[in-house]
Amino acid sequence: MGKGKKINILWLLLLLAILVFFFALYNGASTVKGNEVWQALFQFDPTDQAQQIIRNIRLPRVIGAFIVGSCFALSGALMQGVTRNNLADSGLLGINAGASLAMAFSFAFLPKASPFSIFLLSLLGSLIVTMTVLGFFSFSKIGLSTMQMILAGVAISSFFTAISQALTQLFNLQQDLTFWFVGGAANITWQQLLVLSPIYLVAVIGSFLLGKSISLIHLSESHAIALGGHPQRTRVLVFIFVSILAALAVSLVGPVSFIGLMVPPVVRGFVGTDYRYVLPASFIAGGILVMLADFVARMINPPFETPFGLVISLIGVPFLLVQVRRERV
Repeated sequence: MGKGKKINILWLLLLLAILVFFFALYNGASTVKGNEVWQALFQFDPTDQAQQIIRNIRLPRVIGAFIVGSCFALSGALMQGVTRNNLADSGLLGINAGASLAMAFSFAFLPKASPFSIFLLSLLGSLIVTMTVLGFFSFSKIGLSTMQMILAGVAISSFFTAISQALTQLFNLQQDLTFWFVGGAANITWQQLLVLSPIYLVAVIGSFLLGKSISLIHLSESHAIALGGHPQRTRVLVFIFVSILAALAVSLVGPVSFIGLMVPPVVRGFVGTDYRYVLPASFIAGGILVMLADFVARMINPPFETPFGLVISLIGVPFLLVQVRRERV
């Protein structure tokens, strides 16, 4: 596929993301008029109830949904690129579970922590899992086996999830954490978005800059070295950015799985394996997926909330089974 077609696909994805964004703003438990959305965005009247709903509830929720989806999808694309394995995902590797354990600690011991403090705790948890998985295999005689790395991640994920659930029971956090553990965007606030946006932008831009290096590694390690690449350094940077992206998303909505597993393989079917295009395409497509999933979740049983993580799981589990069959695990 030529460069022009790949760029056109990126533009189409961006256009689709904008359409889905406004569709999600217009529609919900109650549908609003077009002029109300415009006024809420550009001529906000704090005394108008409809504008308050759009400005203070729907807008941060939809923006947050895009951020979460783009984080998980981009982290999945990064990992699949450097491991050359379609099963690599921050959820399957246990990174999300590490971040969620740190979050459970914050709910239990630091209930009044700021959004930035919560993110730092989440990042600490994700980095611990990342270093554990990478460190374990750096001392292995067989090196970094991607399939064994994933199996180790699953084991670590189960262990950390068990501790998180124990904390939930011990400190009576069921009401606070149940909705968060299954991926709910209803509680995303402007304060969270404003605090985390600079970190988000740095991680996204840094990830995009690794596109060429990841493309070389995705072809083969020897090929990357022959062309002057530094595979080990690239992997370290990738897993740092993956940890940041996963921690950011988990701190907003909880440990949602399957997004990073599903989006990159679909994207590669359209733009090929050049990660200069795979990364931005996954970034946009992941945001679209979660915005749509959150809209569907809102409409299942209005006015009651259904976590969008359940909607993602309904798609993700069959997708995982198909991928496992293809990989012949």
